Amino acid sequence: MTPSQRSVPRSVAPILEALELEQPVLVTLEKLEVLAAETGAGFSGSVAARLLRERGWLLPLRTSGVWEFAPGARAGAIGGGDPFIELRARLETRPLPVAVAAESAAWIHGLASRSPEPHVIGLLPGEKLPKSLDGFRVVRWAPTSSTDDVDGLPVWSVDTLLAFMGAKPDRYRDWPNVSEWLTDATQRISVDALRSELADWPRSGWARTSYLLAMGGADRVADELFASAPEGRGPFHFGPRDRPSRYERRFEVADHIFPTSWSIKATR
Repeated sequence: MTPSQRSVPRSVAPILEALELEQPVLVTLEKLEVLAAETGAGFSGSVAARLLRERGWLLPLRTSGVWEFAPGARAGAIGGGDPFIELRARLETRPLPVAVAAESAAWIHGLASRSPEPHVIGLLPGEKLPKSLDGFRVVRWAPTSSTDDVDGLPVWSVDTLLAFMGAKPDRYRDWPNVSEWLTDATQRISVDALRSELADWPRSGWARTSYLLAMGGADRVADELFASAPEGRGPFHFGPRDRPSRYERRFEVADHIFPTSWSIKATR
């Protein structure tokens, strides 16, 4: 079927007209049932879904009972290119405690300029990954800060992001580009929120997070956070141990990442 061949059967035209007026990103079976009743279609929402799918107005997703709407403005059965469309579909139909996380959180917050591939979602430890979301990279974390709503998506707060990076640096995969946004990120954090995020972590997580804050120029906040760290003894390694390192006595951190990539303070 070419773009110009998307037909509109008379029986389903009122439903399609309603969708065009609303311009939803997603259309659920429940929504179609409501529209079928409101427009007096005389058939069920599932029949409406079939008719609209066959003609390219609804696009299939891996999540059952929901479709992406392809409005007439697209001139064809073409997806909108939203990398989070399956996440939106799952949250629309069967919510679960999941959020945009790690590198993807940095990108969607407008911190990082590069979109990661694949995108990353965060699940609670032990939470089962739905098959419809297995195209995402998954990291495990139990945030204590509320997620932020960005364009209708739950996204890790910057506090959660930095705590995760400090506690689990091996699970963050875009360290070379952190230099472009770390200073900005440190202006958005709360010491109390970071304390809460790190409450169940040993001294190593507190030390590396405090070190990150200092690297971003937030020296006072870094010292304040580290002063609350539980007892322990370094050195705490930051990055792959087979790389050269620099020891930061102030936070007991052996830094294997920044000396070989960049140093914010060195460029000031």
